[in-house]
Amino acid sequence: MRAFHFLLALCLSSGAALAQTSSTDKSSGGTFVSPGYPTARSPQGLGTQAPNTNGTSNPSANDQSAPGLRMPPALRGNPAQSPDDDQNQSSRRLLKPTKPSEFQRFVEDATGRLLPVFGADFFSQGLAGPSTVDNVPVSGDYIIGPGDELMIRAWGSIDVDYRAVVDRNGQVNLPKVGSFNVAGVHASEIDKHLRAQIGRVFTNFNLSVTLGHLRGVKVFVVGPAQQPGVYTLASQSTILSAVVAAGGPGPNGSMRRVLLRRDGKLVSELDAYDFLVQGDKSKDIQLQAGDVVVFQPVGPRVALTGALETPGIYELKSPQESLREVLRYAGGAPVLANQNRGQLERIDPGQPKARVVEEFKLDTAGMQKPLRDGDVVTLLEISPEFANAVTLKGHVAQPLRYPYKPGMRVSDLIPDKDALISPDFYRRKNLLVQVIDEQEDETPGHGSNGQATVPGSQVPDSSGSRIRKSDQRDAVRAAAERAKKTPSALFDELNWDYAVVERLSTTDISTQVIPFNLGKAVLQHDPLQDIQLLPGDVVTIYSQKDIRVPTARQTRLVSLEGEVKAPGVYQLMPGETLKSLLTRIGGLTPQAYVYGLEFSREETRQRQRENLQSAMQRLQALSATQAARTAANARDDAADRSTSVSQAATQAQMARLAQLQPNGRIALELPPDATSVDSLPDVPLEHGDHINVPSRPGFVTVAGAVLNNNGFLWKPGRTAGDYVRLAGLDEAADRSNMFILRADGTVSSANDRRGFFSFGGVESQVLQPGDAVIVPNQLDYETWGRALVRNLKDWSQIFSQFGLGAAAIKTLRN
Repeated sequence: MRAFHFLLALCLSSGAALAQTSSTDKSSGGTFVSPGYPTARSPQGLGTQAPNTNGTSNPSANDQSAPGLRMPPALRGNPAQSPDDDQNQSSRRLLKPTKPSEFQRFVEDATGRLLPVFGADFFSQGLAGPSTVDNVPVSGDYIIGPGDELMIRAWGSIDVDYRAVVDRNGQVNLPKVGSFNVAGVHASEIDKHLRAQIGRVFTNFNLSVTLGHLRGVKVFVVGPAQQPGVYTLASQSTILSAVVAAGGPGPNGSMRRVLLRRDGKLVSELDAYDFLVQGDKSKDIQLQAGDVVVFQPVGPRVALTGALETPGIYELKSPQESLREVLRYAGGAPVLANQNRGQLERIDPGQPKARVVEEFKLDTAGMQKPLRDGDVVTLLEISPEFANAVTLKGHVAQPLRYPYKPGMRVSDLIPDKDALISPDFYRRKNLLVQVIDEQEDETPGHGSNGQATVPGSQVPDSSGSRIRKSDQRDAVRAAAERAKKTPSALFDELNWDYAVVERLSTTDISTQVIPFNLGKAVLQHDPLQDIQLLPGDVVTIYSQKDIRVPTARQTRLVSLEGEVKAPGVYQLMPGETLKSLLTRIGGLTPQAYVYGLEFSREETRQRQRENLQSAMQRLQALSATQAARTAANARDDAADRSTSVSQAATQAQMARLAQLQPNGRIALELPPDATSVDSLPDVPLEHGDHINVPSRPGFVTVAGAVLNNNGFLWKPGRTAGDYVRLAGLDEAADRSNMFILRADGTVSSANDRRGFFSFGGVESQVLQPGDAVIVPNQLDYETWGRALVRNLKDWSQIFSQFGLGAAAIKTLRN
């Protein structure tokens, strides 16, 4: 037992030591020191790691405060990357966004826009992520120094395969060969240099020398940088590398003057604009250990804004630079800028208010205008006005801007009638000859004609909108059916009596509307109507749908089908009615069933569809509310199952109702014995009306909750009850809500108390040829059925209010 307690105590102490070491590792870092900028690590982690001569990294003597410091596994054995880099990366992630400079705020107050500093986004990328210094190409002018690794392979009279690290004296030591000095040799010359050194001892050998891990160089970044401090960079890094590592200049740092000092002497002066604008790196020399990169205070600054691709704050190289030179930094003067007008806001200490505004042109003299510190240049956009354009819009073939010519008139803008045929006409016409296979290939990626298609692709419908590829067949059929019944649907009739010219008055800047007769101007060239146009005029052409013309001048077409003397499409005369039209075409045939005449109107169908959808949404909301209330009151599993069954039946019936489509039929309430045109009412006809006179049928239909959904032979005197008994009632039938859908479009139900229908109920009513008896299913009136009765009274009102005809019977059978 003592041994067990001893082992347990040992494990606990070891775990605590391990946790302490791990915690220390996390808090330890590299050599990065940022005056005035806090870091994420504790002050104890400021130790340094220097690369050893054998290519590994060991804690230095001054790192006694971080006993648990270790290099990440990815950096072990790489003298060119140390914990300094890991600390630099951590600092990059923790850097806060730079606050706007005072000049940026000054420009924001003047223009309302916070303009970015040109080039700042490029250098800020150095703070966004880690800097990779391993496995990068080495240029031929790279100078080898202490800490670099050479991979030397020789064969022949000697056999060498060795990774040597240049020591502090600049030498590499090859076992059994000797030591050789390589410091200061360019990377492109190292192979030749070592071959000459080894050749003094051996002959008849081949040699290959490549660079392995590179040393790291420690440089100092001072001055108004974004994040000054000490950085360990790759040995092949340049001034720009240090600038990027530091995040570029700070709010008051310069991009035009970045100095490199080495051993107390000025070695190079870098202008970052040369690199950002032209890619010039001639002043960007390689860094060495101990170099100091000095950011100078920012120089004169100007702001460019307005119609410019790259608005921003730009720094001047000298106290004054021309506008052309500054625009060169921004990509040049844009073509969308107003060449005749630009604005310059300048600080002039000699003025009482210190700030003045000047205007200039973007010509040769204006581009030479000198800019100085504090200037704000605004390039204005060009005017959207066209100097010589006349606009044609509306119901035309090409709504465009057309060039104005002196003396131009409406007839010059619209030279012939073809210019008034809109593209919609040709799109609708082309749909008529598109053949869609009945059994369309449902395989994704293939159309009905075997050609590859894109899933979800769209094609234009007859109105020019976009529809899915899967709906193309229905759109084509609908367009063809409309064209068969009313050919004018392919073309929207023009309003030849009225068109307008909109003109902007130059005297009081008001809009003038000048109407003219389109037919007289284009077809007859009437000089009174053929208005002379001016630059900037807008000519609008209307169709009869846009502005309704008198009935006498409208082209109104109706279609007649069935048992009439001359079926077809007819143009209506002013004030023509159903009776007068049938009389004009010769009347009816002897087989005509006048009682079952179908008179439908598109406007009525649209209104019926809207009302049906509104009622369905209301009933669905009521059903959901009642279902939730019923579920809340359920007390046992049996009640839950009953509720679920009831809800399923309700949803199924709702789905059937959602499939019903109104037909737009208007019930004429004709007597069953109507046989001639004289028995028809004088109903005024409208464009698009459809009249179908069927032949006398010999059957009566029974549908709904019956055992035999079928048509039965009509016999005089048979009642609805007789036909229901022939069909047989289903056990789920709701006999009390049975109703009759008459051939003339009317509905008879148990709630109907008009005329002789009030005696004996629905079952005692005598049926006529073409009538249909509908027996609905029973509903759970405790849930949804009661709401249905309260809102629509009964099934018969669904058919009567929403214009549901015989086509709805098929839906109720399912």
